[in-house]
Amino acid sequence: MLNNKNYYKKETAKIWDDINECLLSKTTAISHDDYLRAQAGELKVSLAGVKIVPKAWFPALTGKDVLALASGGGQQAPIFAAHGANVTVTDLSGKQLANERYVAEREGYSINIVKADLSEIFPFPDHSFDLIFNPISNCYVESIQSVWDECARVLRKNGVLMMAFVKEEFFMFEPDYKNEDFLISRHSLPFNPYKDLSEQSKKKFIEEHRPFAFSHSLTEQIGGLIKAGFEITDIYEDCDGGGLFDKYMNSYVAVRATRK
Repeated sequence: MLNNKNYYKKETAKIWDDINECLLSKTTAISHDDYLRAQAGELKVSLAGVKIVPKAWFPALTGKDVLALASGGGQQAPIFAAHGANVTVTDLSGKQLANERYVAEREGYSINIVKADLSEIFPFPDHSFDLIFNPISNCYVESIQSVWDECARVLRKNGVLMMAFVKEEFFMFEPDYKNEDFLISRHSLPFNPYKDLSEQSKKKFIEEHRPFAFSHSLTEQIGGLIKAGFEITDIYEDCDGGGLFDKYMNSYVAVRATRK
């Protein structure tokens, strides 16, 4: 059963509804005060770890159609709404979308909430959006070229895509639990949990409410964007802000790209 991909995809939404504590900070809704600061002009959102996305990456948001892709939880979408954008948010988790609805009702703005799977065809017409904001999420998708193709399809010409991804090297290592100050090399790349995890490990992931994650190469990430018709305009690295991997490397990359 644990090798059955369709079974695991059905379980994924349940996992995100009851997510492991290590990811809880990534899915906690902003406060009322955060929203008021955004209304006053503050634009502070994260794509990856601890760094704030440069304000220069954003067009003027008033009246723009923004897709917060795989971005449920009530963190980024309310900020965009506070800046006057017309926001659509998608996520696989009903609980994270409920957080979006809660914040929208609390603050009194309208938002289009759509339950959707990042790995499938987006439920939107061509050229629907001016901006797509996609925090780290494609590590939970086995094949990502379709994600970039769909982003290109639903973006308008010269539209902006902001996305982040986990570096491929991250998946080579696991903490050395005998000495938690060190990492040990465990997996070859590319890493695919369906193929590379033992049955015992797969069972443990599900029991601990941890989603399966896949490594993706720069060819798939950056090359895939270029293949889909995007031009890379900026990039920066990010980290967890104190995690074990930070001792050795920045684990994340944030990318700004425009649709030609």
